[in-house]
Amino acid sequence: MNLEASAVAAEAQWNDTDTSHIEMSDLAGPFEGPEKLLELWFAPSVLALPECEGMATHGAPVGRVGLRRVPRSTWESMLDLVHCKTLSVLTSTEVDAYLLSESSMFVYPHKIVLKTCGTTTLLLGLDRLLRIAKTALFDDDSVQYGSSVSSTTLAEAMEHDVDPKQLGAHVYRCFYSRKSFMFPEKQKGPHRDWMLETELLDRYFENGAAYTVGKMNGDHWLLYMSTNSTHVPMRSLGTDITLEILMTDLSERGRKHFVFDVLPDGSTVLPNGKAPDVGAALDHGHALGKALSHELRLSSLFPQTQLDAFGFDPCGYSANALVPAAPGRAAGYWTVHVTPEHGSSYASFETNIPLDFDMPDAEEHSAEHVSHVQTLVQCVVDIFEPGSFTLTLFVSADEGDDVSPALQLAGYHKSDRILYEFEGYNLLFLSFLRTA
Repeated sequence: MNLEASAVAAEAQWNDTDTSHIEMSDLAGPFEGPEKLLELWFAPSVLALPECEGMATHGAPVGRVGLRRVPRSTWESMLDLVHCKTLSVLTSTEVDAYLLSESSMFVYPHKIVLKTCGTTTLLLGLDRLLRIAKTALFDDDSVQYGSSVSSTTLAEAMEHDVDPKQLGAHVYRCFYSRKSFMFPEKQKGPHRDWMLETELLDRYFENGAAYTVGKMNGDHWLLYMSTNSTHVPMRSLGTDITLEILMTDLSERGRKHFVFDVLPDGSTVLPNGKAPDVGAALDHGHALGKALSHELRLSSLFPQTQLDAFGFDPCGYSANALVPAAPGRAAGYWTVHVTPEHGSSYASFETNIPLDFDMPDAEEHSAEHVSHVQTLVQCVVDIFEPGSFTLTLFVSADEGDDVSPALQLAGYHKSDRILYEFEGYNLLFLSFLRTA
C-alpha cells in the first residue's frame, strides 16, 4: 500500500465541507466566559487503536487514522447539537484544531478535546460524539487504513438504539470539568446544575466520580472523571498534562486589548488604530486575530507555532495554536478565549504542552520562548491582568512524583492551594488575587 498516496486521498475526503459565511452579529462575545471542557480518550495511544495494531512501535501512522478519518461535516453535525459553528480548522500531522464560534475542539486519532463557553450545550452532543467514535474506531472494519469513514456509514450508526453504557464502554478515560459559572441561571439543559451534568455522564460511564474543588461560596472548579479498568495504566504513556489558567475581572488595560475600534466606514481596527493585514487567505476576523496575537506576543510563547486566531466584532478573541515536538518535549496545543465585557470579563488559557515544574533560572527568564510553568503563567497574567484567577494543573504521575510547582507570581498572592492525588494523576488547584 502506498501510504503517502493514501494520506493525500484521505485529506481530500476529510475536508468535505465548504467554509460558510458566519454573521458576526451571531458571534458577539458570549456573556458567560467560563468554559465546559470535555476530554475523551478512546485508547492510551495512537498505536493502541485497532486500526493501527501490528504497526511498528517506533513508527508513526502516516496521514489520517482513527478519529481524524471522520469527515469534517460529521463533526460539524455534532457541534450543531452543542450550538457551535466552525470558524476555521488548523491541521498538523497529529491533530485537527477546530476554532469554534464558542471556543475550540481538538481531534486526535485516539482522543478528542471539546471546550465550549457561553450557553452552549456541550453534553447534549455526547451521545452523538460517542456514536461517531464507536463507528469510526471499533465498528468500521471495511475501511482501509488511512481512508475516510463513509458519511453514509456514520449516518446509519446514528439511527440505531444503543445502550449508553455500551457507548461509554469504548472510552478509555473521560474528563469533564468547568469553573463555577458567573450566571448559572442562564445555562441550558443539564448545565443548569452540576448534579444534572453528573447524572447525564453517569448514564454512559461506569465508576464515574464527581468532585468540587475550592470554596463553595467563592470560585471553585468542578471535575468528573471515569476510568475504564480494562485498559493498561495511563502512566505507561509518559507525561500527560493539562494546564488551565481561568481569569476573571480583567483590568481596564487588559480588556482594552480585545475591544476593537470601528471606523466611520464600518471597518474594525486594533485598539492601537492599526488596520489588520487581511491578505489573500484571511477574512477580516482572522486577520484581526492574527495581528492581535502578534502584538500581544502570544504567537511567540513557543517556537514554530501554527496559529489560528479570530477577533470578534466589536469585542472578543479566540485562538488555537499547535506547537511541534522539540528535543525533550512532545508536541501540543494552546488555546485562548477572551470575553472582555466590563463587569463580566473573563479569559482562559489552556495547554497540554509539557513544561518544567521547577523554578526557572536566569537563563529561562531571558529566553525567547517559555519552557517552565512559572514563566508561562507570569506571561499570561501579565497580558490579561486579572483581578483573580484559578489555575488547575492536571498531570499524569507515578506514585511519589512531585508535580507541584512552587509558583511565585509578581503582583499576586495565593489564596488557595489544594492537591488531589488520583490513580495515575495529580491535580493541583491554586487561587490567586491581585495585590496591586
